[in-house]
Amino acid sequence: MDRFLKVVNNKLINGFGEEVVLRGLNLGGWLVQESWMCPVSGEDRKWANLDTLNVLEERFTENEVQEILDTYQDHWITETDIKNISELGCNVLRIPFWYRNFMKSEDGTWIHGNLDKNPGFKRLDWVINMAERYGMYVILDMHGCPGGQSMDHCCGTLEENRLYTDIVCQESMKKLWVAIANRYKENSTVAAYDIMNEPQNNSGYEGKNSYDPWEQKSWEMTNQIYDSMIEAIRETGDNHIITVEGIWRVSNLPNPNEKGWTNMMYQTHLYDDDQGFKKWVEDMAYTMDKYGVAGYIGEFQNLNGIPMCDEHNISWTTWTYKGTNNDVGTFFCYFANMARVDVKTDSLETIKVKWGEKIETTNFIEKSEVVESIKASTKKM
Repeated sequence: MDRFLKVVNNKLINGFGEEVVLRGLNLGGWLVQESWMCPVSGEDRKWANLDTLNVLEERFTENEVQEILDTYQDHWITETDIKNISELGCNVLRIPFWYRNFMKSEDGTWIHGNLDKNPGFKRLDWVINMAERYGMYVILDMHGCPGGQSMDHCCGTLEENRLYTDIVCQESMKKLWVAIANRYKENSTVAAYDIMNEPQNNSGYEGKNSYDPWEQKSWEMTNQIYDSMIEAIRETGDNHIITVEGIWRVSNLPNPNEKGWTNMMYQTHLYDDDQGFKKWVEDMAYTMDKYGVAGYIGEFQNLNGIPMCDEHNISWTTWTYKGTNNDVGTFFCYFANMARVDVKTDSLETIKVKWGEKIETTNFIEKSEVVESIKASTKKM
């Protein structure tokens, strides 16, 4: 119990009364794939994980589809990876997942009604146990919500963004968060629940649900979802830290005291140059003082941002541990160019070979600049 974190006067405090600053990595591409960084066919921003799943379900049986997904997930992240991340000095893993790890459809039907056998919970159980074994925390990040919480492919769907107006999707999302809370509310390895990733990430898209992420209306729609999910989680008796993401800016989030939100960590993602990063980190530090919330930069790739966060004791997780694209600068600790699965034409056996041992990190190349920047920060802890 002494590992349990809570927010006290804008700081993360453990059961011993010690301040903890979370520093670590995202496990991107593991439980929800993005075609730009994973070994899967599909053009970036034109192909989402749901497209992959729909094709697989057309071609193969339900058991075969699960066998394919298990093969990929068994090899993309292994215990060796968790151990390696801990040896970098990290103390947290952010775990992006989406509702389809657990549910067959947006109506909230479980893949397996016995949650001990549900593939999504089996994965979360495993990674939480691994994190505990190697002395780290986890942040559980709902990267993809039913109906999609943005127009962008990173939420598993593409050009949907129906969550805010679809009651069925909202109820399914609530059902999943309540199940997560009931399952892990006594688990001290879980640092926080990340309610939904990058809400209203709609820039560059068109369509009836491509709400302007810079408008007040979009913020209000987002904060209403947060309010509903936080209330549902707290009703289970779960007192974990909850982190909510501003739509690129922390100023889009409300005063938590006026909402009745407790034990909160406010979050932004900063894909900015040095000048922008410094500005928005300072804005986060100001918000921490103003509202008494903890601060967290959940995704970024600008390595110069690490000492900026450390200066203000702001927690951070870089995006991301590994990927299959070496043309994106400092996004990954490890990369590899490898054969991509063509879900439309590759046979079951071919898919399993391509998504088997070949995708384990032992076959990847370290990007030393990223790794050393992480180590330089974590060795100060």
